[in-house]
Amino acid sequence: MRSIKKYPLPERFHTYIPYIVLVLFLALMMPRTARFDYDYRKGSPWKYEDLIAKFDFPIYKTDAQMKAERSSASKSVIPYFRFSDEITSASLKAAEVGLQSVDSHVRSVVMASLKSIYQHGLLPEENVKTDRKLGEISDELVYIQKDKRAAKYPISEVYRISDARLKLRADIESKCTGANADAVIRSADLLTALEPNLVYDRQATEMVHAESGESVSPTQGFVSSGTLIVSQDEIVTAEIAQLLDSYKR
Repeated sequence: MRSIKKYPLPERFHTYIPYIVLVLFLALMMPRTARFDYDYRKGSPWKYEDLIAKFDFPIYKTDAQMKAERSSASKSVIPYFRFSDEITSASLKAAEVGLQSVDSHVRSVVMASLKSIYQHGLLPEENVKTDRKLGEISDELVYIQKDKRAAKYPISEVYRISDARLKLRADIESKCTGANADAVIRSADLLTALEPNLVYDRQATEMVHAESGESVSPTQGFVSSGTLIVSQDEIVTAEIAQLLDSYKR
């Protein structure tokens, strides 16, 4: 019978043995993935000992909450307007031409008032109320794109034509002693010069509206490590079940 030759291990291998043993030892000592071995049911008592959070975790909304919030967001249609520098410039130039025959002080007051109105934004007297495709349009908020940036504003921060007329009249009366505000407005034909510089953008409104339903946050706050989640024998309410579901997740 042929004898089997035994080949000695390379000398360098012996130097690696302690490291291999150490790695295996550390691997065995490392904690296993945390498991959530609890069985619970809403309306039933918690049959385990007090459960305390071992780490911070977010509270996830339930499917019903997410569905309701997405539905609510999709019903609120906020109109999107673009700030027109062209209309602003043309309207101010028209007003300046109309004010040529007016006293210089009154002219400067009127132009300052108009610039302030246009800087905030001027809407048509009748804002967009409904869009056959989108439905009811919000009359409390608007999106305005200006200088390549869009932001949401309360509608109270922009002007309508009627608001602009009132501001013009009030500024003339308060800053131009003896001037007849109505006569100045008529003589300069300022009402004709007042053209809305906020232009409704239906396509952008549709896009923002479509995205609003998808931007609902899936969480609502968080629980800190060390917080008591549920006590032994405590009834698992809907709120506690939501905390347990979030902790398990």
